[in-house]
Amino acid sequence: MIKLIIFDLGKVILDFSLSMIAEGLARHSNNYLYTNPQNIVDYMLGQGNDITVSYETGRIKSDDVYNYIKKTFSLDLTFHQFKQVWSDIFAENEGVADLIDKLKKDFKLYLLSNTNELHFEFIRQKFPVVHKFDTWILSYEVGVMKPDPEIFRIALLKAGVGADEAIFIDDIRGHVLGAQGIGINAVEFKSVEQITSYIEEKVYEQSTK
Repeated sequence: MIKLIIFDLGKVILDFSLSMIAEGLARHSNNYLYTNPQNIVDYMLGQGNDITVSYETGRIKSDDVYNYIKKTFSLDLTFHQFKQVWSDIFAENEGVADLIDKLKKDFKLYLLSNTNELHFEFIRQKFPVVHKFDTWILSYEVGVMKPDPEIFRIALLKAGVGADEAIFIDDIRGHVLGAQGIGINAVEFKSVEQITSYIEEKVYEQSTK
């Protein structure tokens, strides 16, 4: 019997655009190379990836990221301006709040995300939908990221359920496979309608057989 449904955050509950960060930073750069947003994206996906991982696992703080990015891209902006550029990139997926309300009647609902301090601080202030969940499992707080099996074990332990009693929903195939690797029922997110159908078939219809 399914007792717990675990949702990813980005691209599932909230859509987002990392290119918006690059565009915002580029407007503040004094280095001609980084007035092109694509060059910022390329750098952060390459040389800057270690910084992103360190931030999303809580090994460095927001001030450290601000100082690193400000220096790397020769930016002229305050920390307050940086927070806005860095975080105001999200929009709620249509229909997801209604789905959460429906599921909340029958299941424990957890939010499990690879995220960072500034992003989630912004999200919890702006998007009431995240407060509908019973618990948040956030990479920067627990010190581990998907698809590491440990982050899924943390969620199961906190909920007091077995892997076969949980469903995990994520838009990234590798994360889905990570959850499946420890026995969780996991599905790749395509749309709210698709997930609604999956849960109805996996849980509600089977329970009536």
